[in-house]
Amino acid sequence: MPAAPAADSKPQSGTDAPKRGCLSRASRCVDGTMQSGFYHLGLLVGGNPWLTILFSVLFIGVCLAGVTQYNVENEGEKLWVPPNSIGLKQLRSVRDLFPASARTSSFYFLPKGAGTSPDSGVGALNWEVVETMFEVEEIVRSISVEEKYKPEDASQTWNFANLCQKVDVPAFLASAQRPPETNQASAGPPSTPGGSFGPSAPVSTCYVTGLTDLWAGNKTLAMLDRASGRTVVDVLNTALRTSTNGTILSPRTGRPIIFNTTFGGVRFGSGGNVTGAAVALFSFQLENRDYRDPAAGTDVDPPAEKWELELASTLKVDPQEQTFTGAKLLFGIPESDSKERSSAITGDIAFVGASIMLILVFLAVQLRVDCSCVGSRIGLALAGGLTVGMSLGFAYGIGSLMAPYTTVHAILPFILAGIGVDDLFVVTNEFALTDKTKSRRVRMAEALKHAGPSITVTTLTDFLAFFIGSTTVLPAFSAFCQWAGMAILGVYLLACTFFAACVVIDSIRQEAGRADICCCVTCRDPEATEGGADTVAANPASVATGKGGTPAVDGAAVPASKSEVDSADSSKSAASTKSSGGCCGEDATRECIVNCYGPAILNPFSKVAVVVAFLGFAGATGWASQYTSQEFREEWFIPAASPLQEQVQVRDKYFGENGVPVSGYAVNFTLGNNRNLLLDVESAMRANKWINTELGVTSWYREFVESEINATEFTELSNEEFHSRARSWLASPANVRFNSSLVWGDASKGYVRAARVSAFYVGTSTAEQEIAAMTTLRDDVTAVEKARGRPADTVFASSFVYSNWEQLVVIPSEAIQNIGLAIAACFVVVLIFIAHPTTAILVTLAVALVLVDILGVCTWWDVSLNGVSVVNLTLAIGLSVDYSAHIAHAFMHKHGTRNERVTLALSEMGVSVINGGASTFLAVVVLAASNSYIFTVFFKVFFLSVVFGLAHGLVFLPVVLSIIGPDAHEDFTPQEEQEAAESATVGTAKSDAEMARVKPATSTAPQGGMKSLQSRSAQ
Repeated sequence: MPAAPAADSKPQSGTDAPKRGCLSRASRCVDGTMQSGFYHLGLLVGGNPWLTILFSVLFIGVCLAGVTQYNVENEGEKLWVPPNSIGLKQLRSVRDLFPASARTSSFYFLPKGAGTSPDSGVGALNWEVVETMFEVEEIVRSISVEEKYKPEDASQTWNFANLCQKVDVPAFLASAQRPPETNQASAGPPSTPGGSFGPSAPVSTCYVTGLTDLWAGNKTLAMLDRASGRTVVDVLNTALRTSTNGTILSPRTGRPIIFNTTFGGVRFGSGGNVTGAAVALFSFQLENRDYRDPAAGTDVDPPAEKWELELASTLKVDPQEQTFTGAKLLFGIPESDSKERSSAITGDIAFVGASIMLILVFLAVQLRVDCSCVGSRIGLALAGGLTVGMSLGFAYGIGSLMAPYTTVHAILPFILAGIGVDDLFVVTNEFALTDKTKSRRVRMAEALKHAGPSITVTTLTDFLAFFIGSTTVLPAFSAFCQWAGMAILGVYLLACTFFAACVVIDSIRQEAGRADICCCVTCRDPEATEGGADTVAANPASVATGKGGTPAVDGAAVPASKSEVDSADSSKSAASTKSSGGCCGEDATRECIVNCYGPAILNPFSKVAVVVAFLGFAGATGWASQYTSQEFREEWFIPAASPLQEQVQVRDKYFGENGVPVSGYAVNFTLGNNRNLLLDVESAMRANKWINTELGVTSWYREFVESEINATEFTELSNEEFHSRARSWLASPANVRFNSSLVWGDASKGYVRAARVSAFYVGTSTAEQEIAAMTTLRDDVTAVEKARGRPADTVFASSFVYSNWEQLVVIPSEAIQNIGLAIAACFVVVLIFIAHPTTAILVTLAVALVLVDILGVCTWWDVSLNGVSVVNLTLAIGLSVDYSAHIAHAFMHKHGTRNERVTLALSEMGVSVINGGASTFLAVVVLAASNSYIFTVFFKVFFLSVVFGLAHGLVFLPVVLSIIGPDAHEDFTPQEEQEAAESATVGTAKSDAEMARVKPATSTAPQGGMKSLQSRSAQ
C-alpha cells in the first residue's frame, strides 16, 4: 500500500487491542446466528434452484390473492385528515344534515379582440362577452348523454334539465321564466331535505347565475337593450341603483347576485358607478347524486360525470381551440378538472418504464463477468427486474389486506427500483467472491452466509422507518408506509430465494460455456478457463451495499485473525496497481481512492476545511429550514401545461380576495328556547377578522327576527307562537331561498335538527393565515356553545376546505415525531451491528446533518412541508443512513492508524457506496421531467438524499473518524473462529462429498471487493 498520511494514532497491536464489550459480544452473537441460518438457507437454495424458483412463484401467487381486497381511496378528507379529528367529525355531520351540496361549474369570461383588455376600459362588460355567455348557456342546455345511474339500472337520457340543481322560485318569478326545464321532475334520488313548506310551495327551476341574470337569462331582452344603445355598464349600474342596499336579486331565481363573486377586477368611477370589470362569471349547479363506488375509492355520479365530460369536450378546455369570437373562456367543470389532475400522474406512468429500463441496463452492466457472450448477464439482470416486479406484487397482495391504495403509492415502483436492487448486487457479488473449487451448493451457502446479515440489516433499517411512519395520524402516509414496508420485505425474501436461485442457474450456464439469453448456443470463448466463465469474478465493486445494514466484511461470525486481515488489506491495496479484472476498471477507482482521494481529504488542512465547510453548510441550511413553508395547494396537482392552470390564476387574481365559504352551525335545539343562539353565532362570525364582511354574513334567522318580530315580541311570544311565525315566514314566496339553511326536526314543536349562518373568508395566501382563519373562527363559534351551556359539538364552524387545512395543523408535529423516531430507530440498529456507541453517534450525526441539508435546500427549491414531502423525508432517513453506516462499519474492522483505517475503509467500500447511490439516482432521475407534484417532490428529496448522503458518507464521516474515531474491534481468536466455522457448517457433510466431485478450477481473485479471498481463506 502506498505511504499513508501521517499517522495520527499508534497502530493497534494484538496485545493492546481493547477487550470486547457487551455490545461487541451481542453484535457477534446476532451476526453468528444470522450467518448460520443463512448458510443453511444457501445450501437449500443452491442445491434446489429450480424448486426454489417454483416455490417462490407459488408463494407470490398466494400473496397476490390479497388483491381481492384491493381498495382505492381518493377522497382528500380520508387521506390527509386525522380520522378522529373533530373537524372531520363535524364535516361529516354537516354532510349528513345538508347532503345537497351541488356540483358547481364555473365559467370565466374575459374580453377578446383588438382594443380590449381585462384591466382597462369596460373589460368583460361588453356586448360581445354577453353574447358569448348566452351562447355557452345554450350549449349547456343542449348537451345530452346516455348513461346508467347505477350498473343495475337501465340506461336513460340525461341532460341539463334533469341533472341540474333545482331551487325554489317564487311563483310570480316562475311565471315569467324562459328556461324550458322549469317544473320538470328531477331524475334520480329525491332532492335535499329542507325544502318547501305548506300549500304555497313555490315552483322549482335550475340554478344558474351570472351576468345574464340581468336579463333573466333571456337573450332577446338583452339584444333589445343593445339595439337601444344601452351599454352593459349602463344596465349593471341601473340594477345597482334600483337594488336594496346594493343587493341585486336575480329575476330568474330570486337569489341575490353576489357582486364580488360574479364580477372580478371591478373598476369604479365617480359617484361609485361601475366603469368596467376584468372578468364576468357564469355558473350553474348539478344536483348531487353521488354514491360510494368501492372500486373507484370515491363517490361517483356516472350520468353527471359523463355529461360534464361531454360539455368540456364541446366547449374545448384549451382556449386556443375554442371558436368563440366575442370572449376568451376559461372554465372549471368538476369531472373535467378531476381528469386533468389525474392526468398528472397517469401521464407520467411512462416514467416507471423508463426508470425500470435504466435499472435493468445498470444491472446488466454491473452484474456482468466480462464482455464476452458467456460473461454477459442480461438474463440475470432480467431476473433481477422480475424480482423487483414480484416484490411489487407481494406489496399489492399483502398491502391490500392492510390499507387502501392512494395516489402516493405511485412512487412505490421507483423505491423498489432504486433501493431494492441493492440487495441483488450484494447476493451476486458475494457469490462471485466464493471459492470456485467448491460446489455451487456450498458457494451459495457461503454467499448467503455473508450477504444475508447485510441485507437483513438493510431491510430492518428501512422496515423500521416505514413501521414508524405507519403510526402517523395521516391516513395516506400510514397506508403508504404499510405498503412500502411490505415491498421492502418482499424484495428481501425474494433476493435470498428466487434471485439467489437465478444466480446459481446462471453459474451453471457460464460453466457450460453457453451464451447469455440464448442458452442453446455454446460459445467458444478462448479466454475461458476449465471452470468456465464462472471462474471470473463479477465486478466486486458493484456491490450496492444496501440500506443501513452491516456490510459483509472480514470479521463477522468467522473473521480472519488480525494479522490475516492486515495481510489481506495490504494485498488488496497492492492489487489495486494491477490491471482491472473487468471491463470498466473498478480497481483503478480503488487505486485512485488509495493514492489520491484518501491522502487529499486526510491531510490536516483538508480535515479542517471539510469539517468547517460541512458544519457551515449545515448551519446555513439549518437557518434556511426555519423558513420552510407549509403549503398544500390544489394547483400543484394540475399539470404545469394544463389550461386549468390559467383558470386557477385568473380565479386567484380577480376573485382571490373573496376567500372560501364557511358556515356556523347549531344542531339539535328548540328555536323558542334558544332565541339568541343563532344571533350569537352570527355575531361571533361577524367579529372574526378572517370573515369577509363585504360579502356579507347570511342569516335567515336575523332577517326573520328583524322583519317579523319586534323587540317586545321577541321576548314575550310563547314558544308555540314563535315557532308558528317562523314557519309561516319561511314558507312565504319571498323567503324560500332560506329553506336550504334550515333542517327541521319536529317543526310543530320548533325542534331544529340543524341551522346555519353562512359567510365567506377573506382571501388567504399562506398556511399560517389558513390555520389562523380556521382555528380562530372555531374558537369564536365554540365560545357561543360554552356561553349558552350547550352540549359539546352542537355549535361549531365548518367548511369544505377544512379537510386541507386540518393537515397543515398536524404536519409539523407529525414530521418531528416520525423523523425523530426514525432517526432513533436507525441509531439503535447501527449501535447493535456496529457495536460501538461513539461510531453509532457519528453515523447518526451524519444522517441528521443530511436531513438538515435536505430541509434547507428544499426551502430554496420550493418544496413545502406537507403530507407528500414528509413521506419522502422519512424515506430519506433509511436511504441516507446507508452511505455512512457501511463506511463506519468497515472502519471498525480495520487496523492501523485512524488515517490508515479510513483509507482502507474507503478503498473497500467507497466504490460500492457510489454504486448504491448511482442505482438510486438512476431510478429517480427520469422524474425530473415529471408534471406530477408527487413525482416531482419525490425526485427532489431523493436527489438531495443521494447527493448529501454520498457527501457525508464519503467525505465528512471519514474525516471525522480520522480525528475522533474509536479503536477497532478486537478480532476473534483462532479457537473462536474454528468454533464459529463448525457451528455455521453443521450438516454439510453432503456438501463436502459434492465438493470432492467438483474439478478444481482456476480462480481469478477479485481485487478489493467487500471481502478479499485472503480473508475468506482464513475462514
